[in-house]
Amino acid sequence: MNFELHQFRIVIALSAALLSACASVDSGGPATTPSPGKAAGVTAPGLGFFSSIKVPSDREPVLQLFAQGVQIFRCEKRNAGFAWMFRQPEAELLDGSGKVVGRHGASFSFEHVDGSRLLSTVAAYDEAPKATDLRWLLLATRSFGKGAFDGVTHVQRVNTQGGMPPASCGTNQLGQLLRVEFSSDFVFYRPRASASG
Repeated sequence: MNFELHQFRIVIALSAALLSACASVDSGGPATTPSPGKAAGVTAPGLGFFSSIKVPSDREPVLQLFAQGVQIFRCEKRNAGFAWMFRQPEAELLDGSGKVVGRHGASFSFEHVDGSRLLSTVAAYDEAPKATDLRWLLLATRSFGKGAFDGVTHVQRVNTQGGMPPASCGTNQLGQLLRVEFSSDFVFYRPRASASG
């Protein structure tokens, strides 16, 4: 009788341990264990069918950062009038927890605190849903240094807010700089594992 009771307790204890282990595996599934070099939960933004800023299909999103800063313009003479001409962006790059992890600046550059950096050129653009917001961009990049930006070949600037200057400037503003606040998301892409292997 005592032997049967002892066996019953062992079976209950093993069942409880097994259920506990299963629960641990379920709660720490693929969503919290990204593939090497890929941040958890990074997905390509939803774009319209005719979007010009789609990334080649052999690339995958590996990092998303939020930018907050200014777009800098200079009042210059253009044709018969004067216009605010784009000079450069100046923004901080924040991760999902709101921590500053880099900067975005001249020549569409990106510098990460880990020392890796990108230099970019505009490959394509889509007009933003609102005229007061910056265009959405596809940037082709060259990476330098080891770290978060290592191997990144493309960046999308999406979900822009603000950043556009007034339509024109006056003779009394010639040569002046204008700093217009903006924010956006930047999504960074590398070749898919199958494409690079």
